[in-house]
Amino acid sequence: MMLLSFTNNLLTVWMILSVHLLRSSHEAAEMDNEFAEFEDMEVDEMNDEDITLKPPNKFQDSGDDDDFIDEDEFMKPVRKAHPQMTEPEVPPQLRFADVPAHFRSNWASYQVEALVLAVLAVYMLNYIFGRSKNRSIANKWFMDVTPLLEEQFTLVGDDGTSEDFREGHMHKETDSTYTIWCSGRVGCQGMLITLKLLKRQDLIHVIMNLIRPKQDKVIIRIDVDNNEMDSFVFAIGQRKSVTKIAKEKMDLSLFTVERKGVDRLGLPSSIVVYAEMFEAVNAIIDPAVLSVFRKYESAIDYFHFSDQYSGYKPSDGESFTRLPETSRVLFFAFKMSDDMTEIDALMRMVFHCFEKIRRYRLSREGKLKADKKRQSVQDAFLKTTHQARQEAAQARREEKTRERKQRLLEEEDPEKQRRLEKLEQKRDMKMRQPKMKQLKVK
Repeated sequence: MMLLSFTNNLLTVWMILSVHLLRSSHEAAEMDNEFAEFEDMEVDEMNDEDITLKPPNKFQDSGDDDDFIDEDEFMKPVRKAHPQMTEPEVPPQLRFADVPAHFRSNWASYQVEALVLAVLAVYMLNYIFGRSKNRSIANKWFMDVTPLLEEQFTLVGDDGTSEDFREGHMHKETDSTYTIWCSGRVGCQGMLITLKLLKRQDLIHVIMNLIRPKQDKVIIRIDVDNNEMDSFVFAIGQRKSVTKIAKEKMDLSLFTVERKGVDRLGLPSSIVVYAEMFEAVNAIIDPAVLSVFRKYESAIDYFHFSDQYSGYKPSDGESFTRLPETSRVLFFAFKMSDDMTEIDALMRMVFHCFEKIRRYRLSREGKLKADKKRQSVQDAFLKTTHQARQEAAQARREEKTRERKQRLLEEEDPEKQRRLEKLEQKRDMKMRQPKMKQLKVK
């Protein structure tokens, strides 16, 4: 209660002081402005016609200097400006910003924006349409070959992630790449089918495809067991494709050369052969394979069979420090088609070649030649990498020497520094001495 009463008293005092200060300021302003009463009063306008002058009084002394008639007495009073008042300022002119007209009435101002929006809309529509079309193409091809794959493999379309076996699954790598894994067949670890479709979801690739047309491809890889394939490297197919992979893949670049005289085999003129030994070519290109090559020449891209497959060659500036691991692999690449008869013939040729390679064995001379070739490739690889290994060992030795000298310079104890210096001198003398063998004489 005491606090409340004290607060009320303070408020009362504050209000009284405020009123007193306001009154004092108002009186001071009136004293400064001596013409304030004339500024506040209203002045009625008077016309000259309403003013009447009375005749002068005859009893009035006209010669009195004190009494005189002021000519300006009845004139319209003129309001005098206060000396402290400033002249009225001229109002600033309004400046309107140059705002473009509304887009409804002026579409020409938004041509760039409209073009960008149109391009984005076309790109998005093409992406949706292209992705759905690739999915439908892959699903249709998978459904067409599923019965044939189920005849050859126990498990078709395993996802590879679940513990339980799940069939009928096609894995999507990208919007234009799909893979199918099949396993459960004697003689191979499994078969991987890769569907490389055109990038229909990308508008730029669609435009490039109009300039340089391409087709969807099917690439089949079969990983053969170790004892199911003899020692040979062989590639056959369209000249452009086979020449390209012969330059890019290490096994083809090391073991194979282009074989001439394939016309006597009855192959089409557009087909080229890269082989390690012509003996394997004669054995694999039998009448069944030859008939498929003649009938579906344009559909076949390339076949690649190798027991020394190690992937692609290293790029420029890179090299292997040791021999890469090799595996026995069969590759079949052909163009995708909607013709079910063509698909069935090509897929059956794949399994025919696989069984043919499993049963085929080189002759004794061919086997010796193949082993000699592999040993020479290994020796050449070790010879080329020997200098690189020596340079790496020399770099390691120089790094250790640099670390010892740096430790010697950073040592603050003179006694330890002298001991380290003596050890370093002994190492240098030992390195300069010629290496000699010591023989004990009994």
